[in-house]
Amino acid sequence: MQIILLQDVENLGKKGEVKNVSDGYARNFLFAKKMAQSATKDALNQLELNNKKEKEAELESLEKTKKLAIELNDKLIEIKARSKDGKLFGSILVKDVVKALSDIGVNVSEKAVIMPAHIKEIGEYEIRIVLDQNIETKIKLKISEEA
Repeated sequence: MQIILLQDVENLGKKGEVKNVSDGYARNFLFAKKMAQSATKDALNQLELNNKKEKEAELESLEKTKKLAIELNDKLIEIKARSKDGKLFGSILVKDVVKALSDIGVNVSEKAVIMPAHIKEIGEYEIRIVLDQNIETKIKLKISEEA
């Protein structure tokens, strides 16, 4: 019997794959636990349509990420911090960089920001931002003294 997997099934396949299984396994286990459905013409057409929509959405998301990377490349972000003689009272953390980016309308997670170390002095630093597995950009972070 041909089935379409509705979720990942160990030792069988991943969600959306069409597989051949025995009738008993399909009816008694996969259908009962709503892990699969019968591979009818309508179901196969719907699966193809869903796959097409997912690919389009993925491409659109990738394009947005690429545009964001180009927009952010070498952008200067300034953070003002209290200091004395060039040494900060505390340090600039990843969450501070994320907040500075969100203040200019760029939302990234803390995991995306890669800093060389905690910043403890006034100056300019280069910060890497990983937007996607293959898309990464660099920004310039300027730490200046708060008045």
